[in-house]
Amino acid sequence: MEKMLRNKWTISFFVFPALLIYMYVLPIPIIKSIYYSFFDWNLIGTQIFVGLKNYSDLFINDNIFMMSLKNTLIFSFGCIVLQLPLAFLLANLLNSGVRAVNFFRNVYFFPVIISGTSVGLLFLFIFHSDMGLLNMMIRVLGYTGFDKDWLSDSKFAIYGPIIALSWQYFGYHMVIYLTGMSTISKDTFESAKIDGVNGAQMLLHITLPLIKPFIIISLVLCLTGSVKAFDTVISLTGGGPAHHSDVLALHMYNTAFVQMRYGYGSAVAVVLLMMNIIFSVTLSIFARERRS
Repeated sequence: MEKMLRNKWTISFFVFPALLIYMYVLPIPIIKSIYYSFFDWNLIGTQIFVGLKNYSDLFINDNIFMMSLKNTLIFSFGCIVLQLPLAFLLANLLNSGVRAVNFFRNVYFFPVIISGTSVGLLFLFIFHSDMGLLNMMIRVLGYTGFDKDWLSDSKFAIYGPIIALSWQYFGYHMVIYLTGMSTISKDTFESAKIDGVNGAQMLLHITLPLIKPFIIISLVLCLTGSVKAFDTVISLTGGGPAHHSDVLALHMYNTAFVQMRYGYGSAVAVVLLMMNIIFSVTLSIFARERRS
């Protein structure tokens, strides 16, 4: 058995089906999207080569794209600010010896297994003007007749999906931080206590530096996940009002499959891909420099 598992042909035989599936669902679609982005095509008619015209139209003539780009950056920043500090504080609290750690870890992680569409519909009822939980709580505080339509407010609309997505995934990042904290030896904290180090100093000078690789992983996952957010946004706001909560993934969907401008939608997809690559590489370089 061991001899068979060392055979390269045997290894290739078992790896090839998985590699074939991987190629079919990831690299090939990416290459095709890049290819189609140079064409004017509606998925039915003849493909017309237009070169870089789709890209120039995105940045020069498409106001919705520019609004979606701005909203995507706001969305990503908001998710990082809401998710990661809360996840870290909860992880530190659970790691400090709280009873029933496994129970709380499972409770906080539970929203991750819910679909983004379901989370969007859940928060749709929270932000609803008439029967929404948020307005009901405000009315209980004495503001009788308060019926603000939060998701129709152009200034607030983008923050609704940010709050919904952050609620869904902060438990995911909390588990990452808990995993990192579990790698720190208890002797390290005991020695620090003997030297008179208080809790805040241990958090800043021991816990944070030692779990820095886990923080970078969490940051990359949060950033790339929020950049390509789609299901929560479309189920909660649909990009409205007047595209004030539109993000790049939703704009890609609308142009490619609603307006049937597949080539133009592919160009949006390529921009989205490049943003993810740039963010991931930048964070990786930053983390490497900090370690050196």
